[in-house]
Amino acid sequence: MDLRETAAALASEFGAGTISPDLRRRFIAFRTTLFQRGIFDPVLVRFDSATAPAASASQIAEELATLATSL
Repeated sequence: MDLRETAAALASEFGAGTISPDLRRRFIAFRTTLFQRGIFDPVLVRFDSATAPAASASQIAEELATLATSL
């Protein structure tokens, strides 16, 4: 899995504003891969956090786009 390409693709899809079950599944799998590689992003965690305010789709898209350029 190329992290840059995946982050950019997910950012584009989140930017559209509609979060399908498939997009949700792929994002969670991507976020898991990041965690396994030691990359923690507090905005991405807030996507489905029960203890912190949820991040909006646009916030997730922005963070993924930033992450895609920095990986």
